[in-house]
Amino acid sequence: MSILDGVQRVLGLYAEGASELSFTEVAARLSMPKSSASRLLNQMQHYGLLDQDALTRRYRAGTMLAQAVRAGMAATPLDDACRAVLARLSDDSGLTAYLSTLNQHETVVLQRLNGSHPVQVLSPPGSRRAASGTAMGRALLSRLSEPEFQALYGADADRPLPTEGRDCPATVGDLARLVAQTRTDRCGVAIDQAMPGIGAVAAAVRDPATGELRGLCLSFVSFQADAARVARLRESVLRQVGALGRELNDPYWLA
Repeated sequence: MSILDGVQRVLGLYAEGASELSFTEVAARLSMPKSSASRLLNQMQHYGLLDQDALTRRYRAGTMLAQAVRAGMAATPLDDACRAVLARLSDDSGLTAYLSTLNQHETVVLQRLNGSHPVQVLSPPGSRRAASGTAMGRALLSRLSEPEFQALYGADADRPLPTEGRDCPATVGDLARLVAQTRTDRCGVAIDQAMPGIGAVAAAVRDPATGELRGLCLSFVSFQADAARVARLRESVLRQVGALGRELNDPYWLA
């Protein structure tokens, strides 16, 4: 394994939501010898990719890395407009609200607003998830044209997709059908799928002037929401995101 392979694997743990890790946790989660994990983490700290707490000796994403991520994700006017919608969604529901975009086959969190509910679903900005397995991902994919979708996944409906979790699409054809349903509904809902115990309701807007694509969602732990509450959350997301879409003259929300 090259040093860059190791760096990518370690950073992937933070992208999945880890905030701090010890070298023994890294070694266990990456099936890496402890000596190799310790050496790799020390090198990453030396080059500013990780910071180490002087007391706990645990590692967190480095300041330089965080600065680079923020610079690469500078907010656009569309992001500012989306943030106002996120604030209303989070305030009304008490839940965590996310703004994400699509990068190839993955969603990338751009902003997160914590809700007031004592139990929250927290993934930091920069976190990535496979688009096929989440409500956010399907909402974003539903805004792609057929050629754009095929450029990502190909035209072979039987082509298998990586296993993401329970009830997630197994093939490109399965995903295409879910995306088509999301497009019809204008809203994606996923509960206990790629992330067991987690649910989300999401919708997306696309600025016709710039082509920028953004997804907005409310996320919750499964026990927080029965069918009636999920329906209310879906109605709220449709109302708020739809209003933003109409302000943008997004044809999808004008029809």
